[in-house]
Amino acid sequence: YIGATGMKMMELTGEIADGVVLNYLVSPDYNNRAMDALQKGAEKAGRSIDEIDRPQLVVCSVHEDRDTALSMARNMVAQYLGQQPHIMEASGVPKSLLDDVGQILTWPATHEQVEAAAKLVPDEIVQMLTASGTAAEAREAVAGYMANGCTSPVLYPLGDVYATIDAFAGWDSNS
Repeated sequence: YIGATGMKMMELTGEIADGVVLNYLVSPDYNNRAMDALQKGAEKAGRSIDEIDRPQLVVCSVHEDRDTALSMARNMVAQYLGQQPHIMEASGVPKSLLDDVGQILTWPATHEQVEAAAKLVPDEIVQMLTASGTAAEAREAVAGYMANGCTSPVLYPLGDVYATIDAFAGWDSNS
């Protein structure tokens, strides 16, 4: 397995590896481009993308109150926006937001900087990059990652871990 990020490495992974560990905190659009690159590499090796395992870490924040769930994920998203802007830009995060967050966060970021940057991150960005919200919204988001190439979601719960467990207990992604 290769933990590929860029599309050239993703293509090479499709050519030579049994699997790819897909990035976390990325959008379904990023996954679509990754699948295209994996397919291109797989075709070079005379095989199908279906032969490549594609587990993906998916950040989940679940709460019965949607705003609470999004707030629990916002700091992590803000920190990633500041520290991995190239991946965030590839996921469709507006450059202006990345620049604004980058003005606040330094390396290493302090907790105060992360909290200040988090105030700039809109709900839409949190939901674009994570499976956060009510239980139904989180399940729908994880299903979206699976519809866009993830073969095995590995849930990374934030906040109330038990709420995430309850949300996915007995869940059938095919229903």
